[in-house]
Amino acid sequence: MDILLIFLLIFSFTPFLLWGDNWKKTALFQIPFILGAWYTFIKFVSVGIAPHESYLWILFFANLVYGHIAFTIMLLEMRKSLKARQGFVQHNN
Repeated sequence: MDILLIFLLIFSFTPFLLWGDNWKKTALFQIPFILGAWYTFIKFVSVGIAPHESYLWILFFANLVYGHIAFTIMLLEMRKSLKARQGFVQHNN
């Protein structure tokens, strides 16, 4: 369960980074997934999840998948901006 909490913390911060990189629609679309994942986690830890509430786990894992996609987008954007800066510095020298 510790690794899931770490994922939750990382992916809860991801919309702020996406917002800063002008991925506003992606950041806003991730917020319901994050809220649902936190609800699932807190409910699981406090009272447990009944078998008929398995849809909560689907929401939780959808957040993990969507968070991975969003985090990959961020990393690719950072890589692209670093390459552009390196090219600009080499071109000016």
